[in-house]
Amino acid sequence: MPMPDQKVIGPAVVCSGFIKKDNKFLMVFCPRFKVWRVPGGRVEFTETLEQTFLREMKEEIGLDLTEPKFIGWGRDNQYHVRDQHETSRLLMFFYVKINQEPIVDPDEAEEFKWVTIQEMRDEKNKEGALTDFLNKNPNINFE
Repeated sequence: MPMPDQKVIGPAVVCSGFIKKDNKFLMVFCPRFKVWRVPGGRVEFTETLEQTFLREMKEEIGLDLTEPKFIGWGRDNQYHVRDQHETSRLLMFFYVKINQEPIVDPDEAEEFKWVTIQEMRDEKNKEGALTDFLNKNPNINFE
């Protein structure tokens, strides 16, 4: 097993969430990749996927969530605009329904919007792993 300071070869693992409120899903515009995505972030050393998801939701949308449901994964190669390099990523997607209003971190999202799944599918400028996941799951049921 590599030490935390060693370079790991392979895709970065990210945990992202389909956050549902009032029959719509939260999408954020990512300043790093300049694409629309669902909120999420990279797994840290020693974290489980669920721990990563819950930590990232607290950091990105200000909510303490519980009982996320794992719904699948997507993969992509994305160009990191800020750092001028390409990354390979494996996104683990979770689903959670909320009643409260999120507080979206402006460092993580230049803007945000609530969309239906069809509007998410129709979004032309979305991250590749989200597109990959939606393409592999044309009839996904979130309940």
